[in-house]
Amino acid sequence: MAVTLTLALAPPAARADGEFYQLDLGEDTTTAVISVERDRLSYGMVFSDYTGPEDLNLTASYKFTLGTPVTFRAGPAVQLEGLDTVKGGIRLVAEHYQPTSFGSIFLLGEVTTIDRGYFALAAIGFDKPDVTFEFSYLGDDDGFRDTVAAVAFGIPKTKASFRAGYKFDSEESFVGISINTF
Repeated sequence: MAVTLTLALAPPAARADGEFYQLDLGEDTTTAVISVERDRLSYGMVFSDYTGPEDLNLTASYKFTLGTPVTFRAGPAVQLEGLDTVKGGIRLVAEHYQPTSFGSIFLLGEVTTIDRGYFALAAIGFDKPDVTFEFSYLGDDDGFRDTVAAVAFGIPKTKASFRAGYKFDSEESFVGISINTF
């Protein structure tokens, strides 16, 4: 199934240059994410074998604001569906990062014209202890849907976090690691 997980490419701190890496492993699924942001440009790659053949998604986007606390991104997307069929499209993202007295709140919504994919993410981060709770919903017009809950525990004195979660529609637990230099 075609899956566009590029929304996962967006790091929690959306306003600075940085890099984000993530690897999640489940019994039947693997997802690897790389995202690099420099100034207003972002580049990303997501590899997944979520619930079917492997997909590779590549994106580039330009960041802009419209006088609101929301940051927008737009740019081309390419998917290598099943690692053999090339699909092209446009990706649009809206994101908001808000520091709080306890940590942060990060909201993100993404749509892509490739298989009419979509992704929504809400992350609530706490400073003490260094833990983030993530909730996401994703799918496409190929019939793929999933709701995901995850928790990420910061590894002391590093930019890395240990992740664990559950994919409700896929009925699968996963573990992973992420590194965020933002």
